[in-house]
Formats: sequence, structure tokens, C-alpha cells
Amino acid sequence: LPDNNNIKYIILSKTLNDNFYEFSDNTTIVDLYKDHYLSADLLSTLKTNNRLINVTGSIFAKENDLNNCLLLNTQKNVVEALNANLFLVKDNIIKTPPLSDGCIKGIMRKQIIDIVTLMPDFILEEASISPFELQKADELFLTNVIMGIQPITKYRKKEFENKVARNLLGKLNVKVRLS
Repeated sequence: LPDNNNIKYIILSKTLNDNFYEFSDNTTIVDLYKDHYLSADLLSTLKTNNRLINVTGSIFAKENDLNNCLLLNTQKNVVEALNANLFLVKDNIIKTPPLSDGCIKGIMRKQIIDIVTLMPDFILEEASISPFELQKADELFLTNVIMGIQPITKYRKKEFENKVARNLLGKLNVKVRLS
């Protein structure tokens, strides 16, 4: 057992190569990682070094020629990717899992939510995403502070557009420039 409740931490930082996010035309193929599930609780929303599911999911992705995997929670809802938050576009709705589903409380997730909220042509929904919805989506994209926005180009046999992701990236770069 711990001798005390003192907190110890290490912060590492690295300068990003560019001042702005660039749109990646790289192919991003994903599938579900179903060997282990995230619990939907407070601890799952925190970034820690204790994310073994992400490590095993990365091994699964590499073994199956995937660029990333989508993680499920114990209710079998899609929560996030191995290294990013997930957004789904269907018609004029942009949807992302709520924190209560167990996704990381990402900084970029919050920025994208703020941007989408100001876009009159879209409705933002923080709601659970079923695996079935992935097949019906117009677009899927991932977000984190390192890459900004990365469109998913293929999930199983479904290929996706990237118009909304490209538009959001432009708005994100404007926000970065003004800050």
C-alpha cells in the first residue's frame, strides 16, 4: 500500500513541427477492437500511463494492417480510437460519444465541440454511438492535439468522404491563428 497520498508526476513536452494543422490525405483504415472493453467511469476519461487496452489494441491494429482501432465500452458502444476522440457525421448532425461512455476528455475534442456549436448548418450531439451507426455515417474523423483532425477513410467495406473534416480543420486553424 502507498505510504502517503503525495502526487508525483512528470511532464514531457515537445514542440510541434508546424504552427497549424495540415489536412492529411493519408488512408486511415479502422475496425473495432473487441478483445477488451473500456469501463464507462471517471478513470477512463483520464489520460494515464495505465491504458493497457490501447497497447493491446495497437498490436491488434498492426497485426491486421489497420491504421487505428475503435474501442468499445462494456455496453458495446463505440467510445474512441486508440489515440484520439471519435466524431461521426450523418447529414447535418455531428456526433461524438459523451464522457459518460468512457472516452478521454480530450483537449481537441473540446475545441471541435466548441467550433461545431458555432456552425449554424450542423447540430452537435454528445450521444452514444453504436457500431451499426459507423456503417451508416457520411464521415468519421478522429481528433487529438498532435494531429488535429484525421479523417477515417475506411471502416470495413465502407469508404468515407472528408468534406466536413476538411472544413472543420480550416476553422480550427483560424482559431489557432487567433489565439
